[in-house]
Amino acid sequence: MSSDYPESPPEIGLFDYFRTPPVPMKRLILRVLLILCLLVVAAVAFVAIRFNVMAQQLRPLPDFTITAEVKAADPALGKRIYAVRAGCVDCHGENLAGAVVMENGAMGSVHGANITPFALKDWTDEEIAKAIRYGIRPDGRSLEFMPSFDFTGLSKGDVAALVAYIRSVPAVDVPSHTNSFGPVAKTLAVLGKMPVMFSAASIDPKLGFAEKPTEAATVEFGDYLASSCKGCHGPTLEGGRIPGGDPSWPPAPNIRLGTNPVWTAVSFASMIRTGVSPITGNKIRPPMPTHLLQHLNPVEIEALWKYLDSLK
Repeated sequence: MSSDYPESPPEIGLFDYFRTPPVPMKRLILRVLLILCLLVVAAVAFVAIRFNVMAQQLRPLPDFTITAEVKAADPALGKRIYAVRAGCVDCHGENLAGAVVMENGAMGSVHGANITPFALKDWTDEEIAKAIRYGIRPDGRSLEFMPSFDFTGLSKGDVAALVAYIRSVPAVDVPSHTNSFGPVAKTLAVLGKMPVMFSAASIDPKLGFAEKPTEAATVEFGDYLASSCKGCHGPTLEGGRIPGGDPSWPPAPNIRLGTNPVWTAVSFASMIRTGVSPITGNKIRPPMPTHLLQHLNPVEIEALWKYLDSLK
């Protein structure tokens, strides 16, 4: 039966007023992509700003004098520390004018600085020593990509010997490379996963120099030498992923050698001389500096063995 009145509109519930019409799938995808792009841009901007703040942050300057020790130091000892024990040569080169550390789009373009008298002629002995031991510039900013935490175990005399050696080399008239850091390196630094980027942040400026035992084939001298191993192998030398290292690097092994009967004084000395692991029978992969270890003398090798073998 027809009606002369129009049909009543459908009833609208209270919650219908809060519903939005369905969004077409393509438009929804575009919205999601736009939000993701905005988040990426915001994250990149945050990392860039935070990285710059960290780079410019001023840190307390350690207070000490070292000129007298530098004058009395043996540059030949400094050269041995530079070229063998501390591995400075890998970043700063044989002529101390700088070497390539890495060239990688994600990590950046990083070279060691020129540290010959050409570049450091206006630096005081104390300023050079603070850069080595504390990773800090004369103006209080942290050096970038300087592993000074590996050198916190050096004695004042050994740091003075390094300064004396740096003062003694010929000046090389080459400007230091302008380093640039990629997005991965900056992100790792901001997240605290790359301590080498701003090492001064992790070093107590009030911490003094270590005491150096007599250079002899002893556990004590081996402990002193092994302090530079802790940057990769960890504070207890138990190994693990290398903080801020190249993703292609394998984890650092446990070098508490007293826990593994494969290691003996003979197999350890053979590994030092050949760069071959007695466990795998293969050449040890970078970043282990086997090319430097081969220059350790018998006293250094025996001292290192005695110390690492004492770690159970």
